[in-house]
Amino acid sequence: MRMRPVLATALILWLAVAPSTAGQEIPHPTDFFGFEIGTDGEMARYPRILDYLQLLANRSDRVEYERRGTTTLGNPYVLTTISSAANLARMDRLVEINHRLNDPRGLSEADALALAREGVPFYFLYATIHSTEVGNTQTLITIAHRLATDTSPEIAALLDDVVVLVVPSQNPDGQVLVIDHWYDTKDTAFNRTYPDLYHHYAGHDDNRDWFMFTQTETRLALDIHRELKPQVTHDMHQMGPNGARIFVPPYRDPHDPNIHPLLLEGQAQIGAAMAGALVSEGKRGVVYDEQYDLWAPARQYMLYHGQPRILTEIASARLADPFVNPAGVDVPLGPQDARVNFPVPYDKGVWRLRDIVDYGYTAVFAALEQVSKNRTAWMENYYKVHRDWVTRDEAPYAFVISADQRDPFETYELLELLHTAEVDIDQARNPFTAGGQDYPAGSWVVQLAQPAGAFAKTMLETQVYPDLRYYPGGPPIPPYDVTAQTLGLLMGVDVDQIDEPVEADLVGANLVQLAEITPRRTPIPPTPGWAYLIGPGSNAGFLAVARLQQAGVTLSRVSEGFTSQGRDHGAGTWVVPPTDDAARLLRAIADETGLVVTGADEPPDVSGFRWDAPTRVGLWRAANNMPGGWMRWLFEQYELGHTEVSSLDFAGDLSDTYDVIVLPSGTTRSRIISGLDPQRHDETWRWAFGIGDAGWRKLADWVRDGGTLVALGSAVGTARELLDLPIEPVLPARGLRPPAPDPRRRGRDEATEALRDAFQSPAQLLAALRDRVVEPTSVFYCPGSLLKQEFNPAHPVAFGMPARWPVFFRFDQAYRLTPSFGISAETVSRYPDEEDMVASGWLLGDELLRNQANVVAFTVGQGSVVTLGSQIAFRTQTRATFKLLFNAIFQGPADAVGPAELARLN
Repeated sequence: MRMRPVLATALILWLAVAPSTAGQEIPHPTDFFGFEIGTDGEMARYPRILDYLQLLANRSDRVEYERRGTTTLGNPYVLTTISSAANLARMDRLVEINHRLNDPRGLSEADALALAREGVPFYFLYATIHSTEVGNTQTLITIAHRLATDTSPEIAALLDDVVVLVVPSQNPDGQVLVIDHWYDTKDTAFNRTYPDLYHHYAGHDDNRDWFMFTQTETRLALDIHRELKPQVTHDMHQMGPNGARIFVPPYRDPHDPNIHPLLLEGQAQIGAAMAGALVSEGKRGVVYDEQYDLWAPARQYMLYHGQPRILTEIASARLADPFVNPAGVDVPLGPQDARVNFPVPYDKGVWRLRDIVDYGYTAVFAALEQVSKNRTAWMENYYKVHRDWVTRDEAPYAFVISADQRDPFETYELLELLHTAEVDIDQARNPFTAGGQDYPAGSWVVQLAQPAGAFAKTMLETQVYPDLRYYPGGPPIPPYDVTAQTLGLLMGVDVDQIDEPVEADLVGANLVQLAEITPRRTPIPPTPGWAYLIGPGSNAGFLAVARLQQAGVTLSRVSEGFTSQGRDHGAGTWVVPPTDDAARLLRAIADETGLVVTGADEPPDVSGFRWDAPTRVGLWRAANNMPGGWMRWLFEQYELGHTEVSSLDFAGDLSDTYDVIVLPSGTTRSRIISGLDPQRHDETWRWAFGIGDAGWRKLADWVRDGGTLVALGSAVGTARELLDLPIEPVLPARGLRPPAPDPRRRGRDEATEALRDAFQSPAQLLAALRDRVVEPTSVFYCPGSLLKQEFNPAHPVAFGMPARWPVFFRFDQAYRLTPSFGISAETVSRYPDEEDMVASGWLLGDELLRNQANVVAFTVGQGSVVTLGSQIAFRTQTRATFKLLFNAIFQGPADAVGPAELARLN
């Protein structure tokens, strides 16, 4: 019998709506969104996803929805909590248990184990921190629906045993930008992938912010960690389309030795559950123990707070369109050689959004089932990790941060970062001695026997990265990220490791009011007879300069040191007229940052520099240039009035708009001249179109006519090419390299053959090395380390720098000066003539850096260029070297003045 259409439609609608435990109807995602999740060519948009999660919360007693905050661009940041109704009703008690197990000081073993049995694990699950990895947020829709509606005994048990914390997108701004752009360009000739940074500042680096906590979204996630204390964090990612189909833990070596062994084991157990479920379901292409390591804390905050980091990386499609193997639809994607850590190769030549959703769905439920079945063990291990830290009794015992620092502001920022990560910080009431060194009253002591001891230790100690090679003496095995993160060296703060118990009169700092642990403040003096003075050693001085310039205050700077009223003042000291406006601004900034402001009643007999107008700064930020995004954030934090350079600026005279133009690392001649293709991008992207050869020449003429160009990292090569600067690189080019052998698949002889096979003869290989066609990675390699450096603090670009302090180096270049008759050059900083160049991290080829230049200042016609070869502002972590960048910027348009003119202040 044929069913009448109206009855068929009613039946379909009834089947698509599931009753909740509260007796209300919950629509299936297919009906709510109008398409099946994972359908080719369709993606649920972020606002509608939030609507659906709110609907689940309104209609199910298993789901709670909370807007936790607002993102950088004003989108909602949301947490959805899913568990049994009974667990949600006792959330306060469950959170209380988590906090007590997190800090078990004074807790007996019996009481701790009783709490572990009473509590349930919290599983923190988030997706799309990288916003082109669109499949995982789509997956979370299907996961939330099942958890809210499935009435099976398996899901009931899971909900009783686990609290699932779901953040549907860790970067909502990027979700909106990427998916809106994809739909807006549908059926056009334009590029379907969003062409710029999908995080306003950090771009793809937004998951490298887990110890500096610079971004709003990082801190919102951190609030969840701090408030709810989850036992597991699962970070859902996607990777390239040509390799394995999904990565699950465990990770490859190396791992940070500060990670507790129980966490490594926990990761392996969940990863094994995921791999087993995927293979059991016939989902091929699962890999583990490959590519991803556990060294850098920038991606793994949770591992220093008692939780494993569960990373899944699923192969990507073309956003919502299928990815087809370029070699042919019948050619399987990914490697085809089965291995112990890659048991079943993928056997198809097409990969779809639906596949991403299905693989992620299986992986998440396998993990949740594993945690559910081992509920008490997870809670006990969470306690044991923290118990082992709070009872720690071995060297090092502590780190001491002296109250006497050259930059009180960065000292405060370092303390604030530790505080944000829940590190206990004590302060000395009286002077004391530790590790053979004397410290004044007010110094801070970070004891490692505390719940957050793992975080404190890994951030404050120097890193010694293992020398991992593909074969003995061969090329290095690259780390997944950088190899050094020593916070004191990054921030310009003296931090001392203490290898014995600290005996001092200590009081726990009041971390509720962070002002209680700020460096000592010195009130600004009464109105001086001549001028206020700001020393060159604190980054806060540049914040003061930016505000003073915006207020129209004329500023000066001394070119050499002097003594006034019994106080020594270094070269680069700022001179501020003692006006009421200036005093008000200085008083506010001193109170805000600890900036030391002094005064002088008489002018010194020294020359200097003057700024009569605000410095006009241009930031060249090519589309999707991450260093430029970080630079934008940095300039905004220091309130540096700046404009992002646009191709439209080249229609006029650059000197009418800019005194200084900054080229971030990654700015190449090609990106400047060609930019985005106008045939693939509409007029809204005109700012990022190329300026052509005529614009390239105009930029060079602008420098010669008096502009200042500041180039960082790889952009130094661009500046060199633009103006024929008299420097040449001394390190092997990164360039092309022969395929690196994998030691897990090849022996030493086979690895050597791989190198030989890339070239027809040893002579050809040597010629390639000489001509820098390939990188001799076994000769020089530095993937992100802190290297020793010598500065000339008498040079304006190095004002305020100590004579020696490390710089951050990551695949950068060092230089030697070459003869020139038309351009003068002066080395501002260089690598020392020492055998060991590493301050923290890993380096091969120290000898190639000895006595080579890093920061160089040039005079080009009437203008100037400053090249900063290493990573002076890397991810805005390198606070110690910010001064080099800011000095270079402000020095550009300065006028030189003699002693008499300096004394007049205007």
